Amino acid sequence: MNSFLSGLKKNWSVGKDLPDGFVPDTTYVLVDDDVYVGVFNLRHCLNDFLREGAGHIGYCISEKYRGKGYATKGLELTLTKARQKGIDEVYMSVNKDNPASLRVQIKNGAYIHHENEKEYFTRIN
Repeated sequence: MNSFLSGLKKNWSVGKDLPDGFVPDTTYVLVDDDVYVGVFNLRHCLNDFLREGAGHIGYCISEKYRGKGYATKGLELTLTKARQKGIDEVYMSVNKDNPASLRVQIKNGAYIHHENEKEYFTRIN
């Protein structure tokens, strides 16, 4: 697997033109041999909504590339970007009906901090 993240430039990454309630973020595309396999969104900080919701990182892997380690690698790369931005503890969430994504987070050092009826809320130090 020859994967890397490519950051997409947009005003939001520097906090410009943000809609109300949004925080600065950077979107990365996970690429393998010139094929886009997934997208990772890193929010640079959290507001109250994100702190008890989606957290710092959201991601999606194209269906045909799932189960091949791309999410694990992409999250690892995105965590490196988070650390470079000074984020020491990453907040994430995952739907309870998505055990594969929970495994990806745990492989990257996550633990379940708390849960509700629908989601696990994880942390990665």
